[in-house]
Formats: sequence, structure tokens, C-alpha cells
Amino acid sequence: MSLAEQLGLAVQALRANWLRGLLTALGVIIGVASLVTLTAISAGAREGVATDLKRLGPNIVLLDGEFITLPNGVTTPTDRTLTRGDLEAVARLPSVRAVAARQVVEGLTISSGRVRTSPFVSGVSPDYLRIHNVTAAQGRLLTRDDNRFGREVIVLGSIPARRLFRAAAAVGHTVRVLDREFTVVGVYARRGSLGGENLDNNAFLPLTVAKRVLFGGDNVHGADVQVASAADVAPTMDAIDSLMAERHKIGGGLEDWSTEDQAQIINAAQAATSTFQTLTLALGAIALIVGGIGIMNIMLVSVTERTREIGIRKALGADPRHIQGQFLTEALVLCTAGGALGVGLGLAVARVVSSLAGWQTVIAPGTLVVAFATALAVGLFFGFYPARRAARLPPAVAMRYD
Repeated sequence: MSLAEQLGLAVQALRANWLRGLLTALGVIIGVASLVTLTAISAGAREGVATDLKRLGPNIVLLDGEFITLPNGVTTPTDRTLTRGDLEAVARLPSVRAVAARQVVEGLTISSGRVRTSPFVSGVSPDYLRIHNVTAAQGRLLTRDDNRFGREVIVLGSIPARRLFRAAAAVGHTVRVLDREFTVVGVYARRGSLGGENLDNNAFLPLTVAKRVLFGGDNVHGADVQVASAADVAPTMDAIDSLMAERHKIGGGLEDWSTEDQAQIINAAQAATSTFQTLTLALGAIALIVGGIGIMNIMLVSVTERTREIGIRKALGADPRHIQGQFLTEALVLCTAGGALGVGLGLAVARVVSSLAGWQTVIAPGTLVVAFATALAVGLFFGFYPARRAARLPPAVAMRYD
């Protein structure tokens, strides 16, 4: 019996019980769809993390002052311990290219007329936006002169700009921060999210102005230190820790500062996405195994229902290999159809998730091939035993079956 004849008989047998076949293939459909969807989400997360690292710069060391825990449970650095002198000393380290001080205020309201919004407001030194690869979508960014002359200007992210001015251009308008008016000189280009924080919901003031208007004093919450290369990050962190220990002289192994490698944060996120992908593959594999067991069960039922037919064919001289091939082909056709439907469903769900949740999804052709091939492997593995059983039925016993 040719392959075409076996395919024809398999399709004919499945069409006779198409609803049962569809329900049987449901496990394969769900398994393949979950593999495609979750792999697309995890691949998108990995690509997003890589993009974040490229955008934020891998050669950044985060230096923060003493941390405290707020009443709402949030841990935040304070400006009690990190001084301007500390930052100047850090800037003199051989591997350091720039030191960008930052002073962050949470819960501060910015208003324009009756419209209000509460982004993260930060006072930053001129190098801060540059070392984080921030670019202007409208107007300009903060300059050294803004900082030097204490100009009351502000650069908005796309979210506060849209909330305050809707479709109108924000540049040139004034906004109110506390009891002071600031001129909007720019809106920076969209940056997306990082670690659950929307980087577009920020507003930046010159550090000197933020200190004068909001804080006072020379201390800062922290600084982002740009080093020459990724290889210099770890030695620079050690050098900063040694320098701070020498300057602060606390003793007893205590520290009122902290250093962190920005690349380590990104790597932790990558590790989390890798764990998610492993769980994804495990869940998809479980679903496919369950689907395969369902296919094996229904094929065993089919063998039982068609025992007399098998006996007649054997009595007429049918080769047991042809009978085995027919039932195995039916299992493969069932899994092929389930795999195709699962791939289509997975692609559709991935697009819906990307559209509604705003998650980045990446659908690689290799993923689709692997998912489809896995469905075929399930059909071959779980269809073999029923097909073998059908081929080994004794003709005399099969003929007597009613």
C-alpha cells in the first residue's frame, strides 16, 4: 500500500469521527499553542533586556547614599551621607569617564493650569542624560549652562507631556512644581520600561535648581558613574568602595553607601527570563504529553472498534506492516492537524498579548518548526503502540469479534 493510499484511508477514517478527532487533538493544539505563545513572550523579554542594556549602557556603576525604609515599605536612598566632595573624589579615579549626580523626588505634582500629574522628578547633573543615551524628541535636553546658571527649566518624558498638554507641543509652555514655574525646554524620546518602571514617566530638572528649590545643601541621593569599558566595572566598584570607606571612616565593616553594577541588574533580569523560558518549555511539554496520551487512548479505542475490519483485511492477505502503517498514519495526521492549529492559535494569542498588554513578543521561524516537529514526534511516539497492537491481532480472533 502506497503512502498516498495510507493518507487517504487515514483522512477518511478521521472524517468519519471528526468531532472525536478534534477533541482528541485538543491537547496537542493547546500544548503547541502554549509553546509558541510563551516562547514568543520569553524571547521578547530577553530581547527587551538586551535592548535595555544597550540603551542604558553596560559601563555604569550605581553609587547611592544610605538607604532607609519608608512607611509604605519602599526602600530608598537618602542624601544624608553622599557629599559633593565624595563625587569629586570618585571622578578623579583613573577609569572613571563621568559622574552624574541625581536627586530623586517621588510623589511630587507637576501642574499646567488645572491639569496635574505626578511623574518621578529628578534633579540631575548635565552628564546624566548623556551617559544614559537619552535623546530629545522635542526641543533640547538640559545643558551645563542650565546647571551653572540655575535656570528654572524642565525636560519631560512623553507620559507627563501628554497628560499635561495632550496633543499640543509642550516646549515653550510653563509648568508648576511646588510654588515655582519651570519652562519646558524639551521632551525626551521614548525609552520604554525597565524592571517594571516606566522610564517615560520622568521629569528632569537641573541639579542646582532641584537642590535650591526642593532640597538644599550639597549632599545628593546618588550618582551614576560611567567607566571606560565593561572590563573596568568591577575594579572601579572596588575602588569606589575603598575610597568611600577611607573618606567616611565608619569602621566595624559598616557602610553608609552602596555600589551596584547596572549590568548585574540586567543579568538578573536575563536570568529571570531564562527561568521563565524553562518553565514555559516544561508546561508545554506536559501539555503535549497529556495530548499524546489522549491520542494513544483514542487510537486504542479505534483499534477495538475496527477489530473485525482488521481481521477481514488480514484474511484477505493484508500485510501487518500496512495495517500498522495505516493506524500510525492516522495518529500522525491527527497530530499534524493539531500542530498546525496549535501554531496558528499560538501566533494569534502572541499578537493579542503584544497588542493588549504591550509586551514585546518575538516569533522566530525556528520556534514554529520545532513546535510543529514536536507535534509530529508526539504522534509517532504515542501512535506506535496502538498501531503495533492492530498489526499483531490474530485474524481468527479478529474475525470473531463483534
